[in-house]
Amino acid sequence: MTQTQHRPPRLTAEAWAHAREDFIAGISCAVIAERYGTTDRSIRRRAAIEGWRRPDFLPTRLAPPPPWMAGPRTRDEEMEIDPALEEVAAEASTSRFGLLFNPDPRSLRHYAFRQAAENAAVDRPQQALSWMRLVQLAERCGARLDMDSSAFRDIDRVRASYLHRLNEEFAAGREAAFAETTEEAAPDPAT
Repeated sequence: MTQTQHRPPRLTAEAWAHAREDFIAGISCAVIAERYGTTDRSIRRRAAIEGWRRPDFLPTRLAPPPPWMAGPRTRDEEMEIDPALEEVAAEASTSRFGLLFNPDPRSLRHYAFRQAAENAAVDRPQQALSWMRLVQLAERCGARLDMDSSAFRDIDRVRASYLHRLNEEFAAGREAAFAETTEEAAPDPAT
């Protein structure tokens, strides 16, 4: 003999409204289910779907995730933790600037290899593989690139150094303007 499952009868909209009132009043799901002839699972499910909340409901505060589960920190957060990274960032910027305006195969290989190593260290295998391909191409084509003419004319280098100097002056002006605004915003203790 097979056993048939007994399904509780469906509640009417009026019965669900009364069940909701009882739930919000703080009556337990088991008591509500018995009162209206349904299962406590049905009551809990309807409460979750419709968002019934008791007045004493406080969402639980989750503890912060352990360090190994937290997402990666931003560049600024890393620099706050370790100020030596600012020097590394400045050196990387300088090497990118040199690579862009005075390219040579050797520096390209070194830069690409550093990028491949960094990507491999932070578990980005696809990017590391792409950088390693660039290293291999630079090794294969390096001698031929050395023999070819320079990629930029002298005027291009003059423009690049001018733009670099303008960028530095702009950054210094922006820092000075920021310092002035913070001084103006600070209350005067003499008044």
